[in-house]
Amino acid sequence: MHNYKALKSAGKVSVRKQDNGEIQVVCKKYDPDTGEAQSDSVKSYSLEVLGQSIDNCKAQVTKIQAEQADLEQLETDLKAL
Repeated sequence: MHNYKALKSAGKVSVRKQDNGEIQVVCKKYDPDTGEAQSDSVKSYSLEVLGQSIDNCKAQVTKIQAEQADLEQLETDLKAL
């Protein structure tokens, strides 16, 4: 969930576990024009799917860090000319 830490700190999001074991994230919603509270947004999460998303993000970070290292090495070599 994008920006979860900031939303949690601001009290605009919370998590809950239903009696049936379902895990949910509840987001407060407001009308952007009036500021009036609207019905909360509720999204169910699977810990397995969330774990897969975390692993995917980590793999992307690793790939980007490797690309960065390659570009930095190329820059160093070009500056040495």
